[in-house]
Amino acid sequence: MKAFLTASALCAATLMAACSTDPDLYVAPKPEAVQQVRISYASVAVQEVSLPTYAASQDISVADTTGKISPASDSLWADEGTRAVTLSLAQGLSDVTNARVAPAPWPFLNRPDVTVDVRFESFVADAAGTFTLRGMYFIAPEDAGRADRSRSFEITEGYDATAGIPAIAAARSAALAKLAQDIATRGLR
Repeated sequence: MKAFLTASALCAATLMAACSTDPDLYVAPKPEAVQQVRISYASVAVQEVSLPTYAASQDISVADTTGKISPASDSLWADEGTRAVTLSLAQGLSDVTNARVAPAPWPFLNRPDVTVDVRFESFVADAAGTFTLRGMYFIAPEDAGRADRSRSFEITEGYDATAGIPAIAAARSAALAKLAQDIATRGLR
């Protein structure tokens, strides 16, 4: 009986040790400077983005060659996906345009001149070394005299698939910077 209790205690201790291993957390780095774009709005609100389920959480998802999307083992984004992507996109638009840009809810007293709403259909790295963003964005000016706009986008950013999660994080950041540039150029002029 004593041997059984010792074996059970050892097994329980092993399971607890295995379960207590914290995953590695990753932050997408700030992208390098991008080309400035003159836009026709002084202030821009960015709605909370809409991400696919697999990208909205902290999981770092990777698609294999068959298209199967699975979370990377023992690795997570340091922030929840929707929040991190919304903040990154707002920062990217601010860097590209020099406009007053903030994520919703709008934190300033005066209303924004325009609202940007981004909805992703795809937001994934693949095992071959490409990070893909695909979806649509919608431009809604506060001034009823200005036209609403919608645009589709597909942005890819290559990365070294052998370099692991840091390479995926850098590709994600660069792809979001390209999206901010696209929104400023095709949506906010």
